[in-house]
Amino acid sequence: MFLCLAVIVGFRDTDMIGNAYGLSVITVMLVTTCLMFLIITTVWNQSVFSAFLFTIIFASLELLYFTACLLKFPHGGWLPFLLSIITLTTMSIWHYGTAKKLNFELHNKVSLDSLLSLGPTLGLARVPGVALVLTNSVAGVPPMFAHFVTNFPAFHRVLIFVSVQTYVVWIQGWRKR
Repeated sequence: MFLCLAVIVGFRDTDMIGNAYGLSVITVMLVTTCLMFLIITTVWNQSVFSAFLFTIIFASLELLYFTACLLKFPHGGWLPFLLSIITLTTMSIWHYGTAKKLNFELHNKVSLDSLLSLGPTLGLARVPGVALVLTNSVAGVPPMFAHFVTNFPAFHRVLIFVSVQTYVVWIQGWRKR
């Protein structure tokens, strides 16, 4: 809502808002047509030639509209590209940090036996309750939990390590032949 209000107040002209909207819509259409090439070849199992033919026919028409809309870039069309660059930068930084965290967790796992052997020497107290520990690791104790145990005097009686993994499965032959 605040971004929409900022655009309206910042542009103060419906023509500039229309230019930004038009350029963003035609860019989405062009990107969607290019991504359809992947859908046609990988999901629908069609030949590369038919996918290429589809892409050429539709992309050539959309490129005509896109080049016409590029003339509107200095008159408000720059806003969608600026927002796209900001979003891309944010997502790239997030992905880089997530990959580094996962790599750290994989290389610094703590074995459960060594963690349990530290229990009596650290003087840990077990409190009633259930604790959920979110981790990317599916085996071993995450290093974050080992750090928690060594710095806090108590943890819950029941510990559940939760790991959520996402798997993408391509369904082959889902359409009627």
